[in-house]
Amino acid sequence: MTTNIKTFALLLFLASSVPLYAQDTNENVELPDQPQNAISIVPQYAFIKGIRVDYEKRINNGDHWLVISPQLYSDIDGNNLWSTWEYSSYETMLGFGLNVYFKSIAFKSDNVNWTSGLPRHSLYLQAGPNYQHYSLKNSEEVAVPFLDNGITYYRFDVQEIKKPINRFGAAIDMGWQFAFDRFLLDLYLGLAVKYSFDGNGELIKPNYSSWVDKDYSGILMDGGVRIGMFF
Repeated sequence: MTTNIKTFALLLFLASSVPLYAQDTNENVELPDQPQNAISIVPQYAFIKGIRVDYEKRINNGDHWLVISPQLYSDIDGNNLWSTWEYSSYETMLGFGLNVYFKSIAFKSDNVNWTSGLPRHSLYLQAGPNYQHYSLKNSEEVAVPFLDNGITYYRFDVQEIKKPINRFGAAIDMGWQFAFDRFLLDLYLGLAVKYSFDGNGELIKPNYSSWVDKDYSGILMDGGVRIGMFF
């Protein structure tokens, strides 16, 4: 009987010590070094005839990142919207741009991905300047002067006209970032300010333009989705 009691007590002790050992082991698991880079695409730029790729670099192995976002724009189908405003229609459009952000993690979850060491989700703030250049081409009637018997006349010729737009601005966003191992899903929303200038450096003042128009100047909403990978 005494032997059975001793055996039962030993088994009870071993059973109770297993979860304690497992908990201590989990607490002392050494996580891998977190990735120092990320690359992602911003798919909503397709709606404005563009493509944007974001490259992120961690600063000093901390919770601050430098984000560089180059863009390319192309529309060979043209915009044939009839209007008296000179930037409202074009035959072709090419452009490029660059956004630069300083990104800081404000909150990150305690739950982490064991294979990458990244928190499952985090809240961040980012802010920085941006620039876009667009080159619009259109065929328009242009008054061309000519002389006849010493008198200046004008005739209208159809010529290819280039209309450049230089757009300067800045943005501040708040975002919620999800990490599934090394897969990245990011939702962000904020405010931006942009000012569009013509080829002579004059501020463009359209009769009417919306946030997505290339000649828009003023405050607008900024936001979207990013999908990518950490590495």
